[in-house]
Amino acid sequence: MSTNHEFSDSESEDEQVTEDDTETYFPITSPNSSYTSLAQALKHDKDYHNFNLLDLLPSPDSDDFHEKAIVMINKCRRFVQKHGGDGKLQLDKLCAFLDDNSENDEEFFLPVLQDDALLMYIEDLEDLKRNHESIEMKQMDTETNKTVQDYQQKIQALEQQLSRASQYLTTLLDNREDDESSKGQPVKSSAVAPDNDTYYFSSYSNSSIHETMLQDTVRTEAYQNAILGNPHLFKGKVVMDIGCGTGILSLFAAKAGAKKVIAIDASDMYKEATQIVASNGYEDIITVVHGKVEDLIEKKHGTLPLEDGELVDIVISEWMGYALFFETMLPSVMVARDHLMDRKNGTMWPNRSVIFIEGASDSRLEYWSNVYGFNMNIMKDRVMKELRSEASVEIVEDDAIVTDRHELIVHDLNVCCDEELDFEVPFVLERRPDLEVEEQRIDKLVVSFDIFFDSEDCSMISFSTGCQTKPTHWKQTSLWFDSMEGVPTLRKGEFLKGIFGMRRNSRNHRDIDFLVRWEIGSYSSGEDATFQTKLSGTILTT
Repeated sequence: MSTNHEFSDSESEDEQVTEDDTETYFPITSPNSSYTSLAQALKHDKDYHNFNLLDLLPSPDSDDFHEKAIVMINKCRRFVQKHGGDGKLQLDKLCAFLDDNSENDEEFFLPVLQDDALLMYIEDLEDLKRNHESIEMKQMDTETNKTVQDYQQKIQALEQQLSRASQYLTTLLDNREDDESSKGQPVKSSAVAPDNDTYYFSSYSNSSIHETMLQDTVRTEAYQNAILGNPHLFKGKVVMDIGCGTGILSLFAAKAGAKKVIAIDASDMYKEATQIVASNGYEDIITVVHGKVEDLIEKKHGTLPLEDGELVDIVISEWMGYALFFETMLPSVMVARDHLMDRKNGTMWPNRSVIFIEGASDSRLEYWSNVYGFNMNIMKDRVMKELRSEASVEIVEDDAIVTDRHELIVHDLNVCCDEELDFEVPFVLERRPDLEVEEQRIDKLVVSFDIFFDSEDCSMISFSTGCQTKPTHWKQTSLWFDSMEGVPTLRKGEFLKGIFGMRRNSRNHRDIDFLVRWEIGSYSSGEDATFQTKLSGTILTT
């Protein structure tokens, strides 16, 4: 087992040489990246690809350490050269290649990489290997001594959690019994099942979030214009509003001439929505129903004001979250579409969504270089780790955008299925033609979306959450490159391309995980043009 300590280069001789004499070390897994110390290059391999060259080297006490180390380095270089490094490296295939004895080791005494500092400083590798083995032995002794203690601590922690859970369950059941007893109802014992949606719905019981959404004029006026601007679509129709909140979309629909509006909300805001409907004189048209639409459909009888065989003509909903799918409300709206909407003549409203991606520059890390006259550069690494660990929701100004805005995926909301909400798609970004700098850095990828109301014979209405338009409460979603490892840069004629993936989190389906495999380079000339990669990597947020 290895630790970061073994790669510490705080006392390395590399720091004591002049800048002109500094060697350049290239990691095994990422030959396009470079470092000024051997330890940093090895640390890159381990941190980003879980590859540790020291594990493959022979014992430093062996007589032929230098020869075997040279062969091992060049074998690894040869494999990466042929099969690709960075995010494309497959460690299992590399290990199989190293175990293959069919090739003569003598051919690997010649360097694969010109001026390879790893070969020129084999003595330093030998010292690191010896230190590596010493650390492993100490860790094995320490872990053996701590095993019993660790298990005891885990057992104690689990016992405490079980005790707290038992107390919480008892309190819930006691409150239920008190409530039912006060109503004169017989008390029934039942287990309390966990509900992953509880926090989500309870957050919409707070008035501030509804005020924020209503004051978002881009969002609210688009719905207003899409409904009131198409009265022929709503007149005499049955409308269902999923996640109605204060009921504003239901009120628009009733005003546009709908004969029946079913407003559904699972939060406590349904109480105020009911009163708002009555206060505006629409209680004969709008019925507010409390509950999750999936549960209401399952029960149906007596829960939804629909006659036998009656279908919904229009499903309206403001289901969008950050990066479009955060909160994952759309599947609930699709359940209503599939079970209750007239699929031949009805429509979702809005009926189309598009997700976009673009590149942006951001110099916020430079703040730490001079804070009231003090050097706080050490904070940059911590800040970058925080930025890379999860997607950032923020307003990105248009002047920070350095590439074109690329369309990732389109969803036809009338026909798309649940599986299509998790996806991987290719993308290609070009730098903006108006940029004057020779080499433009890209610190992050920015995700936004556009929404369309555009059925036939209707006035098309849309709104955008892109950086080029008026900001909305959704803002934009940023995915950061690791600037501590060197940010990607684009020259004229170069492209940033790759695969963009968005998927619901396995632990909480309302969270979104992003995976972006990217590379920067240019296309060779000629009929058989190939993409020449100069840098590649991966962005992963969970």
